[in-house]
Amino acid sequence: MQSIRKTIITDAIIRTMDKDFPEAQAMVIANGKIEALGTKEEILAKQDLTHCDLLPLQGKIIYPGFIETHSHLDYYAINLQRVFCGNPCKNIDDVLEALKKKAQETKEGEWVIGYSYDDTGLQDQRHLNKHDLNKVSTKHPIFVFHISGHMGYVNTNAIEQLGITKESKVQGGTYVLDENGELDGRLEEYALFNNMDTLPTPNFEEYCKLIEQAIHEYNKVGITTYQVGGVGLATDSVQTLASFLALEKQHKLNARAYLQFLPDTMKELAKYSLWNFGSDYVKIGGLKSFTDGSIQGYTAALSQDYFSKSGYKGNVLFPQEEIDALIDEYHSKNIQIAIHTNGDQASEAVITAFEKAYAKNPRSDLRHMLIHAQMVSEDHLDRMKKIGIIPSFYGYHIYNWGDRHATIFLGLERTKRMDPAGSAVRKNMPFSLHMDTPVLPMSVLDSIQTAVTRESSSGIVYGEDQKITPYQALQAYTTYGALCAYCDDNRGMLKSGFLADLVVLDQDIENIDPHEIKNTKVCMTICGGKIVYQA
Repeated sequence: MQSIRKTIITDAIIRTMDKDFPEAQAMVIANGKIEALGTKEEILAKQDLTHCDLLPLQGKIIYPGFIETHSHLDYYAINLQRVFCGNPCKNIDDVLEALKKKAQETKEGEWVIGYSYDDTGLQDQRHLNKHDLNKVSTKHPIFVFHISGHMGYVNTNAIEQLGITKESKVQGGTYVLDENGELDGRLEEYALFNNMDTLPTPNFEEYCKLIEQAIHEYNKVGITTYQVGGVGLATDSVQTLASFLALEKQHKLNARAYLQFLPDTMKELAKYSLWNFGSDYVKIGGLKSFTDGSIQGYTAALSQDYFSKSGYKGNVLFPQEEIDALIDEYHSKNIQIAIHTNGDQASEAVITAFEKAYAKNPRSDLRHMLIHAQMVSEDHLDRMKKIGIIPSFYGYHIYNWGDRHATIFLGLERTKRMDPAGSAVRKNMPFSLHMDTPVLPMSVLDSIQTAVTRESSSGIVYGEDQKITPYQALQAYTTYGALCAYCDDNRGMLKSGFLADLVVLDQDIENIDPHEIKNTKVCMTICGGKIVYQA
């Protein structure tokens, strides 16, 4: 009988995130799992080295592979074929020029699609409209996504193809009209979501290749498990699931997917009890839904006025009774629910609905999640902890939008309170951090640094009392991330019997200047004992 070939990692500093055995210097990997941890001498003494490959890492720092608890990898994969309209575009003319270039390469009549348009990040400080996009082309339908993912812009050709008129209405969304009562070309919330399935998508083979490419980009920043928040937003949910399953069968998945589905698809899956079902590489998660939009798009629901819009607070997308019914339906079936809330009024509506559902079915172990939870209060966190809701904070907001939140959207005091990870730590409640890619490019270390320093891009600290330690931020991306994805029985820590998912760093981010965390290099990412990325 042929012996199993093993890999022995030596000469490293292995931070296990396991409080019972926090650090080791060597590790044995066999059959994609961790077989043993210890000192170099202990490990080498117990192994038949003729059947082992040695991997000396000369003082590198090893952590469990990072777990991203909210992004849209399926959507990001498709965007790899689209026009990036964010930085380095400085103004609307730059954006239009990038779209024109794509239009010149695109057959007349076919869609030209852009993403990551950031109105308050440009010199023009305004949204696109159909007249801007008509300058790019009237022969192509053009669709541009806002950086928030909660609004989009179309030209006249696209308006005609989508069949939109100024009388068009949609629950939970808006077809924006100009001062003359005509379509402006801007689609907000469900006016956007309900038209996304009209856009062209790659065929099955192309989509599989794009998913592989997207996973590689995640591997480059140390990610070995990721949640897809809302399968079906990017393309048909059946095709998306089939693509992941096909790649798994071909052994081409270099990171592990935890898929959360939108209500229409989840309703069908729930009939067959298909949640928390699947393999270590593709697992069907629970429900993902929305209750408001984005703060920087003025579509988040606040309890107090927007800083620069007196008398305007935004709106929760659905009546309370509909939110209650949705949460009650899935909580009563013991299915995990992840709900998007940015504004505090949206969080209030959702927490209230969870409390009602919990009163009927008092289970606090379903690991329901508030996605973003940007403006939850101390009272919100107390109520969430009581019934087991886990916040997943978009902490990098502070770096990327903090200055704009302080001066445009929220004002200084509310900005200091955003993404209150420090409060969660003090309350001893689990939380995760995420990047929401493709809203922003994936970067775990940037996210960790922002959670630790609370500094904006200009260097202003917003919320001194909400800073957390590097170790606490690492928990958010490892042990707590595993909790959110129902995989804490084999991931999130490095211990015997767990999957050999790990990230190798060139610096000890727990013991360096916090401002150097983002400059730390990911040297290697290992998933299931296989090196999936090496710098």
